[in-house]
Amino acid sequence: MLSIPDLIEKQIVVLTSENIKDISLKNGNLLVKQDDKIINQISCHKIFCIFAIGDFTFTTKIIDEFIAHQISVYVISHNLKPRFIIWWTLEGNYLLRQKQYHADLNQETQIAKHIITNKTTNQLLLLKSIRDKDDKLKDTISKTKELIAKIETIESDDSLRGIEWSISKLFFSGYFKEIWRYRRLPRTRADIPNFLMDIGYTYLYNFIEANLNLYGFDVYKGIYHKLFYERKSLVCDFVEPFRSIVDHKIRKLYNLWQINEKDFKLVKWEYTLSRDKRNLYTKFFLETLMEYKIPIFSYVKDYYRAIMNPNNPLPVFNFKEE
Repeated sequence: MLSIPDLIEKQIVVLTSENIKDISLKNGNLLVKQDDKIINQISCHKIFCIFAIGDFTFTTKIIDEFIAHQISVYVISHNLKPRFIIWWTLEGNYLLRQKQYHADLNQETQIAKHIITNKTTNQLLLLKSIRDKDDKLKDTISKTKELIAKIETIESDDSLRGIEWSISKLFFSGYFKEIWRYRRLPRTRADIPNFLMDIGYTYLYNFIEANLNLYGFDVYKGIYHKLFYERKSLVCDFVEPFRSIVDHKIRKLYNLWQINEKDFKLVKWEYTLSRDKRNLYTKFFLETLMEYKIPIFSYVKDYYRAIMNPNNPLPVFNFKEE
């Protein structure tokens, strides 16, 4: 099982087909070549996961090496939408999966409330972190506190979803008030902030899935997000407390004037990035994920322990800038 000291040495590797034409192996190292010249060489022992953007050819020998080193590969299209996964997962942990599927309804409701309380508390922390608070923002913070306090008394998933939606609506209107043009529209990419959130959350989702696979979770069996055809509901659950990482990064990028609208273009009513800018924005989000790789890994590990032994507490991620 991967330990924290091992994880500290692990890296995320990004491959883009515009710059890379050849990928090969040599003595347990992944060689990245361009024009027959080696431009990067990294030991497979140091790779945690790979994001491959564009079109690539992976030989069976390379895939075998990825699996042997527990490396998940996430293949993403040129417009930064997920395509497919070559993944490694711990197989045969049937005791964990039995506990996942045999939890009683009350236990699942309590875990779901814990997850959403964690998420909304981090949203509240972000709202409080804004220095210049006008009366509207102060009112938003006050209403958010009141709604979070109600979560403990909720008895149904529908009520919990209603509270979460209300808090998220307050959060997005308050935290992004200087840059928001419309509203949060998941997976629509209708404007640049929505596009950036879609990209940031996708990278976060894939990174968390790679962590869950280390323990052999059935990623389709969620708690807050219920079973739904081909949806990895457990990954969706785990994304919730960590959304604050992406939200904070996007606001910071805007505040530092690192977002240039000329980097984006509108194609068929969806925003996308110019090809020469994809690496830059990918770097923004993946560098941030690497800063939080230990808290994310620890959260998954502690959740595993809590599921295997109910006497262990459920994990909490308290957002703070690394």
